[in-house]
Amino acid sequence: MSLLDRVFQRLRQKPAAVSAAVRTTSEEMPLPPAIPSDLVQRLTAERERVAIVRKCNEMYETDPRAEAAINTLARDIVKGGYVVKVTRGNSQAEDVASALYERLTIASTIDDWVRETLIEGDSMLENGIDDEGLIQKVTRKPTLKMRRNSNRADEFDDPRKAFWYADEMFAGLEPPRDALWFAQWQIIHARWNHRSKSKYGRPLFASATGAWKKVQEGELDIAIRRKTRAGMKFLHVVEGMDEGGIRAYREQNKDALNNPFAAVADFFTNKAGSITAIQGDAKLSEIDDVLHHLETWWTDSPVPMALIGYGKDLNRDILGEKLKQYNRALEQLTQWCEDEFVKPLLHLQWLLQGILPEGLTYEIEWKAKQPATAIDIRDAADAALRLRALGWTAEVVNAIVARFLPWVDLEALATTEPPVSDSTNRGQANGKTASDVAAVSRLGEMAG
Repeated sequence: MSLLDRVFQRLRQKPAAVSAAVRTTSEEMPLPPAIPSDLVQRLTAERERVAIVRKCNEMYETDPRAEAAINTLARDIVKGGYVVKVTRGNSQAEDVASALYERLTIASTIDDWVRETLIEGDSMLENGIDDEGLIQKVTRKPTLKMRRNSNRADEFDDPRKAFWYADEMFAGLEPPRDALWFAQWQIIHARWNHRSKSKYGRPLFASATGAWKKVQEGELDIAIRRKTRAGMKFLHVVEGMDEGGIRAYREQNKDALNNPFAAVADFFTNKAGSITAIQGDAKLSEIDDVLHHLETWWTDSPVPMALIGYGKDLNRDILGEKLKQYNRALEQLTQWCEDEFVKPLLHLQWLLQGILPEGLTYEIEWKAKQPATAIDIRDAADAALRLRALGWTAEVVNAIVARFLPWVDLEALATTEPPVSDSTNRGQANGKTASDVAAVSRLGEMAG
C-alpha cells in the first residue's frame, strides 16, 4: 500500500457526525450544466487573474511602499508566533501541536506564507508526510501553476483530485494529460479576500492596480518636469549682432557659460545688451493630483501610511486613532491567519495521529510581537493582582495574562509555593488562595 493510500485510510477513520439529515437547495435544485457563456466567463476570469497577480508581483518588486506595507502587515498579523493550549480532549494533542510547531519552524516561516498570500492572493502549501504520519515539511507551490479543481459551487467532487499542477502558460480550463494531481489533504489552500464560490483569492492591492499605475506615471512626469524646468536660465541680449556675432560671443565667454560651479560668471561684449535671469518653474510643488492617486491606492492596505513615512500632516491624536483602528483590524486578520493556515495544518496532523479535532477544546494564543520586558511582566503581575482583588476567577485572570505572557506556565507557577511575605499575608486576607498568590508573586519575582 502506497503512502497516499495509507494516509487516506487514516483520514477515513474519522467518524461521521451524528445529526439529523440535512437537506439544502444544493441537493434539491442542483446547478444546471455549464453553458458557453459560463466557459467564456471562466476563461476571462482566469486571464484577468493572471494579469492582476503579475501586476501585483511587479508592484511588490519595484515599489518600496508596497513592499513595506505588505511586509509590515504580514509581520503584525503573525505577531511573535503562537502556542496551542488544549483544555479538554486527548492529552497528547498539545504535545503533537507543539512538536509540529518546532519541526516545521513555523515561527520563522508563517510570516512568509502570509506575505506571499497578500502579494498574490493565494498560497498553496503542500504537506510532506512521512510513514509515521508526521508532517515533516511544508512547501509552497507556484500560484499561477496550481489550479483548484473545484466545481461551480467551489466544492471538490473528487477529494483525490482536488488540485492540479501544470505550466503557467496552459490556457485551457480542463487539465492537460500530463498534469500533476494533488489530493485535498495534500494542499492547504489559503486565500486572501476570497469571494463566495470563487476558486481563488485576490491580492491585497488587486483593486488598486489602476491607481498605482497613475501614481507611477504622475511621479515620472514630476521627475521629468523637475529635471527639465526646475533650473534657472539666463537670457543674453546682445543688440546689433548677427548670427555670426552671437557665435563669437558664445565662444568668447565659453568658460563662463559652461562652468556650472562658477560662483561668479563674467561676460564681455562691445555691443549694447543685458543678461536677464529666468527663474525655474514655480509650480513644481503642486502635486495634489499624484497624492490623490497615492491615497486612493493606499486604501487597499490596512497599514496606516504614517507608519511608512507619510505622516507629516498628522498630529498625535489622529495618528493614535489610526493605530487603534489598525490594531482592531489586526485581531480579525490574525483570526484569518488561524483559519487559513494554522487550523488546517493542526487538524490534519491531529487526524494523522488518530486525534479527532472535534473532540478537543483548544485555543491558539498569539505571542506579542516584541519580547516582554521586566516592566511588562511587572505590569502584568500588578494587573493580575488587581483583577483577583476585584473578584475575578483565576481562570479568567490567567487567560488575560496569557495574552501578554503566553510562554509562562501559570498552572505550574500556581502549584509552586512562594516564600512567605507580607504581600502573601495580605493576599490571603483579601480572600485569595495560596495558589493564586503564588502565581502573581512569581510574576513579580520575574519582574525583578
